[in-house]
Amino acid sequence: MIKKFIFITGGASGMGKATVKLFIDKGWFVGCYDINNDNLIALEEEINSENLICRELDVSNKVMFERAVIEFSKISNNKLDILFNNAGIAEGGFFEDQPYENHLRVININLFGVINGIYSAIELLKNTENSLCLNTSSSTGIIGLPMTSVYSASKHAVKGLTESLSAEFKRFSIKVSDILPGVIDTPLISKDIRSTLPTDGMWRLIPAEEIAKTVYRAYEEDKIHWYVPEDLENLEKLVVEDPAKARDQVINTGPMKIPLD
Repeated sequence: MIKKFIFITGGASGMGKATVKLFIDKGWFVGCYDINNDNLIALEEEINSENLICRELDVSNKVMFERAVIEFSKISNNKLDILFNNAGIAEGGFFEDQPYENHLRVININLFGVINGIYSAIELLKNTENSLCLNTSSSTGIIGLPMTSVYSASKHAVKGLTESLSAEFKRFSIKVSDILPGVIDTPLISKDIRSTLPTDGMWRLIPAEEIAKTVYRAYEEDKIHWYVPEDLENLEKLVVEDPAKARDQVINTGPMKIPLD
């Protein structure tokens, strides 16, 4: 059986970690990359597999990204079945209360981190049949949620980049897709938000393992957008039909409700 290869950023916790575990279980070779070296060491010890390498990576550093891909390519014989651009950071709070530097950091990691990954790995993807470039967008890439303004902007940008490249990369037979997660059970979800979440509907808390399963489905199928949970696609349709109505629905029922008086 020919071994398959996946390169995962933000792989040492949350959705990335769940994806690492699933693909190891399925016999893939996994490159796990994260800025948190302590989490990488812990994950490597936990999994203890010859099919796993864990390396520190700041995705906003293009030179560092290129070096990571070069090392990976020597293991994979210049093949890459899935590039999973998953690394990202969140912000919380009103736009004007956030330091300007925080906004820049969100854009550099969430958007330029994806761009750096694609630039660095494009030749490996082109060299691999049925390869997939998969990017993590967000439900905030469907409609901007309150108190996540620049985070939302970065995830809209990832969604737009995905749509454009899904057309462009057809000439290389590379699939390009994104995942738009709702409220996923990861360390990014604060206790305050958890306490307000419903038990059903699009804003319910979803296990990180559901993202991992979606990554595998995205490789097997050919769709541009993957909504997790699938209910979020209804929000996308409402945004197209009536953006103001979608905004008011998010204000009243979303995970980041805000006082209006």
